[in-house]
Amino acid sequence: MTFKELLNSVTFDEVAPCLVQMHPGAEGNLKWYKIHFDMLRLMTPKYDDDANSDVCNITTREREDGSSRLNAYPMEGDYWEHSLTKEIILASDVKATNAEIAACCIWHTSFYGFVREQAQEYLRFDEDDIDIKDRWDDSIYNKVKAKRYFSIIRRNGGHVPTMKELARSKKKELIKQSKDMFWCISRRKNKIKKKRMFRREFRGYYYERMAAISKFIVQAIPALTDERNNMSIGQLCELFQSDLFSPETLTSYADENMNGAKYLCELLEMEDINTRLDRMVVVLTTSEWHQELTEDEQHLCKLLIGNCKSSDILVATDPSLGRQVRIDYATFNSKEPLVK
Repeated sequence: MTFKELLNSVTFDEVAPCLVQMHPGAEGNLKWYKIHFDMLRLMTPKYDDDANSDVCNITTREREDGSSRLNAYPMEGDYWEHSLTKEIILASDVKATNAEIAACCIWHTSFYGFVREQAQEYLRFDEDDIDIKDRWDDSIYNKVKAKRYFSIIRRNGGHVPTMKELARSKKKELIKQSKDMFWCISRRKNKIKKKRMFRREFRGYYYERMAAISKFIVQAIPALTDERNNMSIGQLCELFQSDLFSPETLTSYADENMNGAKYLCELLEMEDINTRLDRMVVVLTTSEWHQELTEDEQHLCKLLIGNCKSSDILVATDPSLGRQVRIDYATFNSKEPLVK
């Protein structure tokens, strides 16, 4: 039986309890494990000559407390399409259900990320214009990424605040973060080196934050030209002055029996969605343009918004999505909403 055949023999409802039993920490990420599970089931298996192996060996590994758990090797590091072609080989002492074996396998295949974008960000191999040695330096990596996004935002008429133009509360927070890290590593440095190190730490935190916010803005820019929306690039750039900011992107992996919006609704209902920050901005992207949101799309937005004080919803169209739906959303804290 191949990994693809194994996944098709079980449901996620059967796999989820096995995941949590094997890896208790998975309970807080069941939403992402379901996305990963459904993504793999929709993929077409494809053989890769450079893969680690054509088979996956399922064995038992003894824990420190004397108990044992399943192990799948090799699964980490190969393209997911190739992993689907792997023959599942059970060791003679393995007594496990298909759901348990599938849970073990997807825990390993999701090691570097649940979806392709996460894996690319984790491994950083898609950044051809960044030197290999610099990809693993967070301060350099975030600076390069941020400046790339800055250029797109400025070309579209947006303003990116400099370090001096940041809100006073945010600047104080970045200074505090920098000092906390700075004093841990600079006790034996002279004043010039300490000053240089502090500036480096501050710039690092600045670009880390600005890269995250500017990436979201760039994702939202195409929606600004849609006649259904009433937000400007200037209003979107107010996100730079928010106190707290937390972005996320979710794409549906619905089969032919379900639409993408309903899929995401069921996904969000798996977690506590009432732990939001004060405000939210949502970009809802579908494959076809339609004037009014469908009932499922309205329900999806309602689930997302939860108990936020204010929210702004942008709609966009991307024909490449097919039956799927994508939501790019960010929760943030600020004194005023983006659109007043």
